[in-house]
Amino acid sequence: MVLFVCLLENSINAQTPTLQNPIDYKVAQLLGVQEYKTNQKFIQRLFSNQRYFLDSAGQPDLYKISQTLKQNGLLKLTFKQPMELEVTFSVKENPTTFTNVLYDILNEMGYYYFLLKESVLNEQQFKFILSMNTEYAIDPTLLQEKLYDYGYKVLNIERSHIYQWNYIITNTTFQYPKATKLTTNETNHKANLKGEYWYQIDKGSRLEVKSSNGILWYPKLIFFDKNLNILEIISNQKSSQAFQKEIPKGAMFVKITDTFLPITTKNGLDVTLK
Repeated sequence: MVLFVCLLENSINAQTPTLQNPIDYKVAQLLGVQEYKTNQKFIQRLFSNQRYFLDSAGQPDLYKISQTLKQNGLLKLTFKQPMELEVTFSVKENPTTFTNVLYDILNEMGYYYFLLKESVLNEQQFKFILSMNTEYAIDPTLLQEKLYDYGYKVLNIERSHIYQWNYIITNTTFQYPKATKLTTNETNHKANLKGEYWYQIDKGSRLEVKSSNGILWYPKLIFFDKNLNILEIISNQKSSQAFQKEIPKGAMFVKITDTFLPITTKNGLDVTLK
């Protein structure tokens, strides 16, 4: 860390006060050297309580740092006009799972169209670059919040330019916030306008599913393991009001909908884990 700080100091005008701690370094990574230099006195006041911005391991807390910068108007993310945004992500654990999660999150944040510009998979990590045409950079504070919901932690964020960012991410314990955790022998009722339902089913051996309003539908069930790899797909071609299915070994999650028209089940399903 000392070496990194020294390198950053060399890039700042000699008259600028020396960066003396890792908090300053992380702030400069998030803002860019020039923006840090312009607002350095204000930044030093904001982060004067160094302990508050350290996590339980004594390392800079990226979420608290980025949140403070955002709340005080220092984290500028808007472009003057639409342009290409490049974001590099590096992750060690389960690259397929992470990309699925990330794409879901980006869609929720309003980024619907992006390209995989480059990817490298080796024994150490999966690294890939996403490119998108947009008017604003991804909010690092909001992205951290959403990744946390899935069990991911951002280890480092570096901003090369307002349109070039780099994230290093790790997974602690994967969780899927879309999935309702079912309790055995208790019926769960959910309604969803899209007619798509996710459940966590690791504690049972069989599912009983029926439409809440008694309509006929064509049950479709997709079973996933703990890393969201597909284990089994059931697509019924015959309509029914209720359906039962043994849970395949290793299944952690299930997605339930209608085979032909998901909104058929928008009024709800009653699901019981046995």
